[in-house]
Amino acid sequence: MTALIPDPVLDSMPDSVPISTPDSEFKPTPSARVPTRLELFRNFALVGLTGFGGVLPWARRMIVDREHWLTDREFAELLPLAQLLPGPNVANIATILGRRYRGVTGSAVAVFGLYLFPTIITILLGYAYQRWSDSPIMHRLLNGLMPAAAGLMIATALKLVVSLPRDIQSLVLVCITFAAVGLLSLPLLAVLAVLAPLATWLAWRKPAVRS
Repeated sequence: MTALIPDPVLDSMPDSVPISTPDSEFKPTPSARVPTRLELFRNFALVGLTGFGGVLPWARRMIVDREHWLTDREFAELLPLAQLLPGPNVANIATILGRRYRGVTGSAVAVFGLYLFPTIITILLGYAYQRWSDSPIMHRLLNGLMPAAAGLMIATALKLVVSLPRDIQSLVLVCITFAAVGLLSLPLLAVLAVLAPLATWLAWRKPAVRS
């Protein structure tokens, strides 16, 4: 019988050596989860179906709080780009996110899901409004929905403000924008033409700080 001779080199090695495999090289964190095309369609369709009073609050809740496709800071950075581009804000966000995760088809299914049910509901409501627009019940219904829509927008705005950099520069820009658009009723494009380059230049001068 051959005797087993201890090998110092082998004895010093651990029992299990981790082997790097393609599957273990990249593990998406919960804050950067990659959705499938079906998930893009289903979630944006649900946003379009339930987004009464403005879709933006529901889209932010789905993207940031529930699905974790973006962080709160990333959504706050994406929103200005979506506002500057032509078209509805949420449709632009759906296009950008779909393209980011699943290419052109991802953009297509996200936007299709977003508009599918609202288009059907709007056609039906348009027919109903044309037929019963003089009804007192219709006027009371619309008057009751306005405070809810305003509350949703205010809640979303407050959450976006919380994600902004906490410095005097951001506070001043927010106040100037609010005063110019909300109080003085200046043209939005003119305000953006002045404040957007100014804010970009000020942000460029200081080091980026990400939360």
